[in-house]
Amino acid sequence: MSVLQDANTSTWAARNPTHSTICCRTPPPKISEAQKASRKIKRDQKIELTKLVHNAVAAHLDEEKTRIQSLAHAHNVTPKYINDMISSQTKYHGSRKAQLANALLHAKAKEMNSDQPVGLRYKIVELREMIMNDPEMNNLTKNEKAGYIAALHEHREEKVTHVQGNNMAAARDVLLTTEKIVKELNDLHIRTGTYATLFVVRGHINDTIQSTMHGTDNSDDFWEDVYDLPMADFLRQYEQWACTQNQNLIERDSLEAVRKQVRKLIVRGLVSVTGKKDITMNYNNYNTAIIETYAVQLVGWPPGINFISPSNIGTVGEIWRIRDALKACTCYWTTLTPAEVKTHTANLNERRSAGEIVKKPRKKRSDAGTSPKCKAPSTVGHANKQTKCSSKKAKKNSDQDHEVPKSVEFIVSSDEEEIEDL
Repeated sequence: MSVLQDANTSTWAARNPTHSTICCRTPPPKISEAQKASRKIKRDQKIELTKLVHNAVAAHLDEEKTRIQSLAHAHNVTPKYINDMISSQTKYHGSRKAQLANALLHAKAKEMNSDQPVGLRYKIVELREMIMNDPEMNNLTKNEKAGYIAALHEHREEKVTHVQGNNMAAARDVLLTTEKIVKELNDLHIRTGTYATLFVVRGHINDTIQSTMHGTDNSDDFWEDVYDLPMADFLRQYEQWACTQNQNLIERDSLEAVRKQVRKLIVRGLVSVTGKKDITMNYNNYNTAIIETYAVQLVGWPPGINFISPSNIGTVGEIWRIRDALKACTCYWTTLTPAEVKTHTANLNERRSAGEIVKKPRKKRSDAGTSPKCKAPSTVGHANKQTKCSSKKAKKNSDQDHEVPKSVEFIVSSDEEEIEDL
């Protein structure tokens, strides 16, 4: 166990003191009964307004449906064709880019609300009015705008990559994120018919995270049908294994740990692209043993890093870059066409003709060229063995010489013999 872990292991943030921590929100002050009543009135009014909006939208949709049917009949197309033209949209959306308006709002909120207690902070509408009345934010240069946007980018990265400050915040983060993942997996199962299993366990005995599992459709039956154990047993074993690791972020990203990750990612991708489960990676003869033999190639290797075995990479920064590229799929395996393989083979032949060693020969054994000989037993050991054998043989012969014939269990008397003769 490291010195950092001996100091304090109560929270994930304490086990990672060198990483930035997400500031926890202070709970708002308790509201009075009058404030509760006022909020209830506002909530009821909002519910009524929502109902009115829903009713208006429903009436609009009914009218739209009737109009679409008439259009479909008039133009001899299906109603679905017109619906697709009107409401075509994709289910997948990229992350929104940081806009200048949001960047200025973030900067103004940081300036005005950093020292304000909870409940007295300025609202978004008030902050926007401040921005409009601020002459410095209305006459910005190109570099100043880029600076505000970069600050917003950094703030968003902090919320994603920094560690939670206490166990309660960490447990809530896990709960909310897991709910999103479960919903996405269920929706994916409905859209595509895929099966998925999710295990989420805590990484330390002091964490208050509730371990959970989820399987789409009847995925739970897989564990009992194949392994004869319920899914909950695997969750418990997974949690026990995770707690025994007892590692913080620095220890998980050590040189040897990341080397192991990179080796597994490369071999896993090679097995997937070739379909051969027993295939192994060959870095020394990569051009001949991998590209030329299996018609596959690893593209996107990070520039500035030699293509060698991860076990021979000695710097943490380089192995991190390779690991990140493999996980982000910017470095990946791809199949080659017959024409590309033919071109590659022609280039190798040209290099061979120029005298270049394309395929590195295997290292010869030190006893190559000599016939294998059995190892002669040592004289002392052989003599002792012969002595032991001879003594055992002599003892056996001695026992045979002195062996007394066994007597019968019953001796027949002379009277009994006479009766038998009669």
